[in-house]
Amino acid sequence: MIPSTPSNPYVPNTSLLSDSEKIAPVAADTIDKAVQGAHNAVDRLADTAAPTVRHLAQTGDAWASSCRATVRAQPLMALLAAFAVGALVGRITR
Repeated sequence: MIPSTPSNPYVPNTSLLSDSEKIAPVAADTIDKAVQGAHNAVDRLADTAAPTVRHLAQTGDAWASSCRATVRAQPLMALLAAFAVGALVGRITR
């Protein structure tokens, strides 16, 4: 029978077990390896994704600049296009 702790009779007190001293270091090493592996995976993902994110940011900036220039050159056409897109989205979401 596993002895329970005085504060909670349902939680076993594992410190009195004979092999508990051997399990803790093994568990700590396993957790450390898992954390290091996860950290390495996140680092690899960040290194791989960084160029793509920079490219998308530059593309988005270029697209926004192009849209701005088009709206300045043809404001009435831009207004009509925005109205048409809004009407289309409104009709689809009904």
